[in-house]
Amino acid sequence: MFVILNLSDSDKHWNEWVQEYVKRLGKTVNIENIKPIKNWTQPQIIEKETDLVLEVLEKKYKDWNKVLLSKEWVEYSTEELLKFLWKEKTVFIIWWPYWLNEKKLMGFGIKRISFGKITLPHWLAKLVLLEQIYRIWTIESGKKYHY
Repeated sequence: MFVILNLSDSDKHWNEWVQEYVKRLGKTVNIENIKPIKNWTQPQIIEKETDLVLEVLEKKYKDWNKVLLSKEWVEYSTEELLKFLWKEKTVFIIWWPYWLNEKKLMGFGIKRISFGKITLPHWLAKLVLLEQIYRIWTIESGKKYHY
């Protein structure tokens, strides 16, 4: 089971693509959106959103494998990602726009992975993540990825 914890206002422009992967993966994946905090200073938003994410993780995903998408960490191939994640209940954290307090998050056993050194908008990172989850699901299920 995979959950994508997505800190985002809206993905309505890209929802069709996201929903295609959600449909293909069925109960294997769930997306939980958290509304970003507004009307504070950037440092306050970072702290408040970090606390919000930690609160959700503590309440719902305490014993899950927790993975933060970060451009400054380990890059995995699809096969390595499969070994790293498969058969684990994993919650992925995608944030925007001001980042989160990573030092605070690391105290909660959160691992970090990267899709490369580029910065992706949150909706695209979510789409790439869904595609990789779908790819490892098809590999593990013995299905062909391309039909």
